[in-house]
Order: sequence, then structure tokens, then C-alpha cells
Amino acid sequence: MSETKKKVLQKKLPRPVYAALKNVVGEQWIYEQRSVVETYSKMSIEGASFLKKHEKDPHVLPACAVLPGTIDEVQALVKICNRYQVPFIPFTNGQVFCNPTSQEPTLIIHLSRMNRVIAIDTQNMSATLEPYVDYAQLQAEAMKRGLWNGGTPLATTLCKLSSQFAFAGLWQTDLKYGLFNRNIVSVKMVLPDGDILETGSRCMPRAGDFWEYGPGPDLMGLQRSGLGTNGIVVEITVKLHAWTGGESFPELAAGRPSLIDVHDEKYDNPPEPLKNHKLLWAEFKDFESQLRAMREICHSGVAIGLNATGVYSAFYCSPTQDVTIKRCKEHFFPDWNCYVILVNTTSDKQIAYEEQVVRQIIAEAGGTILSTEYKPEVLEALQPWNYDCIRHCHGYRMNRKFYANAWLPVGPLDSALTVSREWKKALDTFGELDITDRGGADDTPFVYALQRGHFCLFETDNYPDPVLPDEIRRAMGFGLYGAAVVAKNNLGPQLMAFVNVEPFTTMYPEAGPNAHLFMRKIRKVFDPNNVASPGRQVFTEDEWQQFPGEIKAVVNKMRELNGMQPVM
Repeated sequence: MSETKKKVLQKKLPRPVYAALKNVVGEQWIYEQRSVVETYSKMSIEGASFLKKHEKDPHVLPACAVLPGTIDEVQALVKICNRYQVPFIPFTNGQVFCNPTSQEPTLIIHLSRMNRVIAIDTQNMSATLEPYVDYAQLQAEAMKRGLWNGGTPLATTLCKLSSQFAFAGLWQTDLKYGLFNRNIVSVKMVLPDGDILETGSRCMPRAGDFWEYGPGPDLMGLQRSGLGTNGIVVEITVKLHAWTGGESFPELAAGRPSLIDVHDEKYDNPPEPLKNHKLLWAEFKDFESQLRAMREICHSGVAIGLNATGVYSAFYCSPTQDVTIKRCKEHFFPDWNCYVILVNTTSDKQIAYEEQVVRQIIAEAGGTILSTEYKPEVLEALQPWNYDCIRHCHGYRMNRKFYANAWLPVGPLDSALTVSREWKKALDTFGELDITDRGGADDTPFVYALQRGHFCLFETDNYPDPVLPDEIRRAMGFGLYGAAVVAKNNLGPQLMAFVNVEPFTTMYPEAGPNAHLFMRKIRKVFDPNNVASPGRQVFTEDEWQQFPGEIKAVVNKMRELNGMQPVM
């Protein structure tokens, strides 16, 4: 007799709660239908939630999704959640940590209706945005006015600037303009208790929205990288910079590719950057010489962008998954590489001068510039980066499997050697899930956010098959091990841990003496009813005592593998 299949039953909100929420947004913008709720709560990373789906755990399924259209509606929804003590989770791009961990019926507050560029201030060079505005929207509007935001992530239309404030904020031109978190003027947030927080100069009557600092404590700094646990960003003002590329950005006549025509080779071969931009690729004989060249380029003061792409070139520049795997096996792209972005921002002769500087530095480090004479086939394959290092405009594609784990440690440039060594150790401990996992071990990690070499961010990833739970569990093992590696080697806060996301906050005291105790006090102030992103925020003592012992044991095992004492 076949085993009866377990059926997952969706929890429902109490009827008075549902009626109160519906009165705020109207019947059109509140959903309990399971198919719609699943759609509005879909995440793209986070292995634990995928495992819960495999295990048919109902806790991963929200009870309801609601789509507010204004700040007042967001505030009203949050106040209702506090009144009835209903857990809620804010949702923009759904990249990480967006599914319920509470056993109580949970509300998803989805911000997709709030997607307007509110204003662009050409005098103060800033833009004010609603929370669902993405980088492509901002860039399109800013470039019409001779401005831009200073950079773009690979996923330009996926990444929303409000959620980047809550997570990281990464783009390829950090060398000149810094990370996104250095380009924020102010935020307006609905706090977990329903109060409104405004930061920077805008919090003073009639002062205007032009400066990131205001009177009193730096509450914006307190809220940064909260991963949605500290409240809901409902408005954000960001810095803009001079754009030298013209009012419009060239695209193919056909526009953006669709799934029907994405196979067409013309979408993989955009022309070289505009006349005021130039992209140089270099390869090196080993990691040490690559890092030496990158350090010198950082300190020289030239260029706006400098990145080592590693295995990402195979993901990003291959038309199919099969080609990605083939190129990884054959080491088609240089193992030790970087690219440099040059721009004429002050003079038509700037690129020519800076190119001489970069070429000299690369030659002194024993590197070689890719050209029509040296590895032209590789340079041709790298063409998808041509425009996308400045603004993504030819369609987003990454040929890789499920993105389940990322190490994102920070530190000085030389820390890349530590990251590579520890990633190899992790591969030896857990075993690779895919040949692309060797990226960062047998070749350079993804090195970006260099900010003149004083602050760097490194990335290595796992890509398990999302339909194979055992592979997801192994990838999660890499992630837990990576948190211990970051703490042990003092590599700064891993951007997926040590912020206020449990169990890392409580189980890694290395992030700061008694930091979790301090954050508990903050939670009491901002979230007195414990309704915001439950299970993600720092644990109260009662929540810590109730946290599953088997998960604590796994985390402590990873600490032990790194020679660290267990946390009881």
C-alpha cells in the first residue's frame, strides 16, 4: 500500500485581522489564495526554507499577502499587526530571509506597488525613491539628467535599493564611488511598532533632504544591514554622480531579450563601452601577482571599477549550463584575472593616461592584457560584461543551479588569500556539489567592493540541485562553516550573519562582546510586541532556550571544526 502523501494546510489569519487589513488596502490587494501567496513569498536563496518545502513543513508558508500602495497604508498594516500580535515580514526582491519561521499565521507585506521614482534633485545630486524601485529605473531616469547612481549590481532589475540598504548594496564601480551604503542620504522607515523613523537632515523641520547626518544618535547606522528585521523602508534618498555617457544608453534594436529569443547570439555580444568608458581585462600567473596588481591599481587613484570575476565569468558569459560546465572543466577563462573600468570624467584624455598607468602596473606584476592578439576568443566571450559593468542593459542571465550558500567576508585585499585557503578546506570537508564550487579554490574568488583597497568583499558560493534535499543540506553546511571561518579569522561581519539574524547573532559572540544582549535591548525598544520578522531578529532569552537543540549542535560542530569553543 502506497504511503499517504502529507498535505500541507495553509494557516489562516483570524477573521477580524483579515477584515482590518482589507479595510486598509481594499479587497483587490489582499490575498489568501495559496497559489498567489506562494508567488508573493518566493525566495531565491536560503536553503532552510527550501528544505522545509521538501519536508512539507507548513511553517514556511505565509497565511496572507498584502500589497500596500502608500506609506500610510504600510503604517496602518504594521499597527494592526501590533494590535493583534500578528507576525509580519516585509518583502521586496525576496533574495534572502523572507519566509516565516514562526508557527503563528504570518503576514507578507509585499511592496511591489510602491515603485515610483519620487524626485530627482539635480542641484543636490540625489534621488528619492519608493521601496520597490530598482537600479534600472533609477539609472534610466537619472541619466536623462546627466546623472547616475554610480554603479549597478549584476541583477539590475531584481535588486531594489531599499532592500540593498537592508542587505549589502554591491556594484562593480565601488572603487570610485564606494558601496551603496556610502551613497545613502536618508531613509524613511515604518518601525516594527508602527512609528515612523526619518534619518539625516530631513528629520529637522524645513532643513531639507540633503545630508545623511542629523541630530542625536545615528539611527540610520543602527538600521543598516538589518535584513528586514528592524522595520520597513518606505522611502530612500540616494546620492547621484555625474554621468558621462549621454542621455540614453544604447540597446539592441530588439530591446531586452525574452525567453523566446534569448538564445540569439546577438544578445551575448554587445559592443565595446561608450567612447567615454573603457574596459580592460588582465590575467596573471598566480593569485599573489594578481592581488599585487590590484593593490597597486587601488592605490594609484585611477579607474572607477576593479573586480576579479573568477567563476562568475563562466556563469555570466556562457549561453547554456552545458557551456558553463565545459568552460570550468577546461579553464577557458583565466584562473587569475581582473578587469578595470576607465572613464573620462574630467578630460577626454583621462582614459588614455589611466590606461598607461594600469598597463604599467599589470606588466610589473607579470600580468598580460587580453587583446585581439592575445586570447581574442576569451576577450570575445567576455563581451556580456561590456555594458553591464556600468549598467545592465542586455538581459540578466546566470547559468548556474540553485544559489543556496554564499560566503561574503570582508577585509583587506590580502584577506582574499585566507578566503581561498578556507574555501578549499571547506571543499575537502564537505565535498563539492558542482564543479563550479571550485571557483574561489582553484581560481580567484569573486573580489569586489575594493574602495581603494582599504575595504574589500569576497564571495564564494555553492550551487546545489534544488530538487535534491541532501545537496541543499550540504550547501547549508558550507554556510554554517563559513560563519565560523569569518569569526575565527576576524574577516569582519559576513553579510548573511552577525547582523541581527539568528542563530548567528547569539552563537557567534566573536562579533562583539555581548552584542546579542545589546541587540535584545534594541529589539525591546523597536519591536515590543515581537512581531517583526520572527525568528530572524536577535532571540530573547526565552526564544533562545526554545531554539531547537539539534541546530545549536550543528552550529557548535562548525565552531569546533574551526577550533572555537561551543556556545551553550
